[in-house]
Amino acid sequence: MEPLGGWSAFCSTPIGQFPMRGWGVESMIFLGPCLVFLLFIAPGIRLLTLAFRTRQSPEFWGGLYFLGAAVGLSGRVLGSSLLATEPALANSINVIGHLAFASGTIAMTIFTVRVFHPSQKGARILAWTAVAAILATSAHTLIGGYASIENSYSMVATNLARLFPTSWAFYESLRYWRAMRRRDSLGLADPIVTNRFLLWSIWTGAVSALPLIALALRLVAILALGSEPDDRLLGTELAMAMLKFVAIFFVAVAPLAATALTLSFFPPATYLERVRRRARSAREAGGS
Repeated sequence: MEPLGGWSAFCSTPIGQFPMRGWGVESMIFLGPCLVFLLFIAPGIRLLTLAFRTRQSPEFWGGLYFLGAAVGLSGRVLGSSLLATEPALANSINVIGHLAFASGTIAMTIFTVRVFHPSQKGARILAWTAVAAILATSAHTLIGGYASIENSYSMVATNLARLFPTSWAFYESLRYWRAMRRRDSLGLADPIVTNRFLLWSIWTGAVSALPLIALALRLVAILALGSEPDDRLLGTELAMAMLKFVAIFFVAVAPLAATALTLSFFPPATYLERVRRRARSAREAGGS
């Protein structure tokens, strides 16, 4: 394979020269990427707006994560969908998706350490190690020309590195929710804040499950076809089965993540009142 394959294709191919066969027939390809984009862009805008108003670092890094995830994940979904029919366009979209999502996962790593371990040296070392792993694996994927080769060890390594940030956020959110729930039962914690940690653990867990499934499918593809930089995976029954599985899993998980995200950043007054009421009822039941 030509060195710098993915990056050089992106830089050297004029957008007007990309083939656009069957564009109207295949317009449904855009549904999945649009849903992914909408899932992440609203919280990103909200957090970045808050960060510019308050000058707070966690909101800034959290907003960058959502922005990177919105562009990166939707780009990767679109690029993978177009790969069999429009490889040049798909590869360029995948390069953009990799760059955006790598940036987003780095932002999530910094967000997690700033929120949960702002003064712990060990956590900072862990965070910067994760950032270095994301940078190294992403650079190898892009410079080595693996941006669109799903059955490659480079993509597996990149997948693993980018899985860590949201998994770490999931663990910390769940840990804090359990601690806050005990305090809340004694009337020592705000039930809204306690519930927000629960919501964050739900959506970070759901978001972490998607790359975990992608990792498993990539390993299956490597076991079935090997890790060679060719297009043997394209158009095969295995590839179609993998795409269908990812689509089904996304349909199952996305509503859960979307609900938790919405309630985290745009909670209706009725929901907040219900959380407070349930907390009061639980305290009264515990006191009696």
